[in-house]
Amino acid sequence: MFSKNRIISTFANFVPIYFLPWIFYSYLAADFFESQMLPDVSNGVDMLLLPLSLVCIIMAYVFSSIYEGWDKDSYSVPIGIRFGVLIGLFFGAGIGLVMYGTELRTTAIGQLIDGIFWVITYAITGIVASILYKR
Repeated sequence: MFSKNRIISTFANFVPIYFLPWIFYSYLAADFFESQMLPDVSNGVDMLLLPLSLVCIIMAYVFSSIYEGWDKDSYSVPIGIRFGVLIGLFFGAGIGLVMYGTELRTTAIGQLIDGIFWVITYAITGIVASILYKR
């Protein structure tokens, strides 16, 4: 449950899961997403960093745990990318579209870009996990 590889992978995977969205939404695409937000919606300025950090650690741990059992024979970078893309499609595209259909916080284009961002983020996380589990 708490193997050395899983603990190391969890903390390493925390980095892209926590910091890439922060960089993307706060700096790289801030103006774009501001234009994609629908009126009368909170702009997310008041973030709660403790719950955000805790959920990112949990997500990194779950990602590492599932990846560890994904393909025990080969922890290669292409397998890490494929795993990350699948998780990104489930999380970014799947759950993102559910949120789009129920909360109407962003436009369809904004939600599409958000889904693509999460697929890329989890592909990078898969690369990190594959490198750490391969060693």
